[in-house]
Amino acid sequence: MSERSRRDVLKGLGTAGTAGVVSLAGCSSQSGGEATEEPETEASSGGSTTTEESMDESMGGEPIALGSIFPVTGTNSAYGGGHQQAFNLAVEEINDSGGILGGREITPVNNDTEGSPSRSAQKFRTMINQEGVVGLVGPYSSGIGTTLAPVARDNRVTEISNGNTSPALATAGINDDNGVKYYGRTAPNDVQQALVVARVLNQIVGADTASFLYVDNPYGQGLAEAASEAFSGETLNMVAYTQATNDYTSTLDSVFDGEPDAVGAVMYPGNGRTILRQWDQGGYGGQWVGAEAIWSPQMLSDLSDIVEGMYITSPQTANSETFQENMGGADQITQFAPHAYDATYLMGLAMEQAGEASGTAIAENIRSVSRPSDGDTTVSVAEFDAGKEALSDGSVNYEGASGSVDLNEDLEPVVPYRIMEVASGEAQLSEEVPLSYFEGKI
Repeated sequence: MSERSRRDVLKGLGTAGTAGVVSLAGCSSQSGGEATEEPETEASSGGSTTTEESMDESMGGEPIALGSIFPVTGTNSAYGGGHQQAFNLAVEEINDSGGILGGREITPVNNDTEGSPSRSAQKFRTMINQEGVVGLVGPYSSGIGTTLAPVARDNRVTEISNGNTSPALATAGINDDNGVKYYGRTAPNDVQQALVVARVLNQIVGADTASFLYVDNPYGQGLAEAASEAFSGETLNMVAYTQATNDYTSTLDSVFDGEPDAVGAVMYPGNGRTILRQWDQGGYGGQWVGAEAIWSPQMLSDLSDIVEGMYITSPQTANSETFQENMGGADQITQFAPHAYDATYLMGLAMEQAGEASGTAIAENIRSVSRPSDGDTTVSVAEFDAGKEALSDGSVNYEGASGSVDLNEDLEPVVPYRIMEVASGEAQLSEEVPLSYFEGKI
């Protein structure tokens, strides 16, 4: 590797561990206000060469830029450091295997969403125009994902989210000019989770009435509405909460109007901590059933007396010992960090299979390397070398840190789920929900 290439890789990776990752957040971002110009594409320029083809030709044997954008600061910062660390780990392993396409290494370009859709879109455009990224891993929030998917589509750069779960994003990212889908996710569609939330309310809690409290964004609204529809009892109230306040008394009054038996909650840890404390202080009563976003081990520990007996739904992960070891221990793995790792591996395998480093090459090959087919070789965590060898004369099925990542036509997986119950400040397994439960329902 050239000295220039080594400097680029080290600049992107930073030091191991969450602290080192956080220090690199936004390293290639613009400062100042929202960008006003869209990057030039084939459609706007009238040229005969696509944006990604131009970048690929100009790079020759140079490193391939992959971007990441995670919530290292802001409301969801409890997760973002782990996401970025998992992305960087995957890049490091790919490069240690000799890179892709005959030795080209990946240069990681890490960014922080700052919890802002507009800032995230600005940074994504900068990564495309100035860093030449062909793919993006992230973001975590569906609200931000909704903003970034059109940028990916219009610039033919593949975006694979590790945490977007909103049903509204299932068909996002399709470019009308070539029919290619440039947006996908390794996180499951919340159509699944809605069924699991309803299962808890219907079968475990046995609620006759319920209210639904959700963060006011596409993720929260989509999941809450789908869970309410699947709930067999009576929905009393549908209440959105804003993240721009510290007083949720009136919000809680609306949620508990009519004294529901239970509350289906779609909350982030930052605001959720405040909401749960004010719920406890107000003596509202009722049983909480939370979606996966509330699962912050630190928050559950801090509020152990308040959250005792809360149920939390979550997609299953593989609990790979290799992944845990390479991440520096299970305590470094935040919710949806394995999915960030898997998205990065799948992008690398897709480019290797295509023989080309471009957004379109990733988009058109990522599904086939994610799922089984006749005569393929199964590869898993830390086995990128084996994946390249298999692709040299055959096909690959990647089984990841998050489990089976068999992408469907919408480039999203269908996965088993877990129902957790909080006891003594820890989320403990209550029930496993197998794939068979979802057959005929989605």
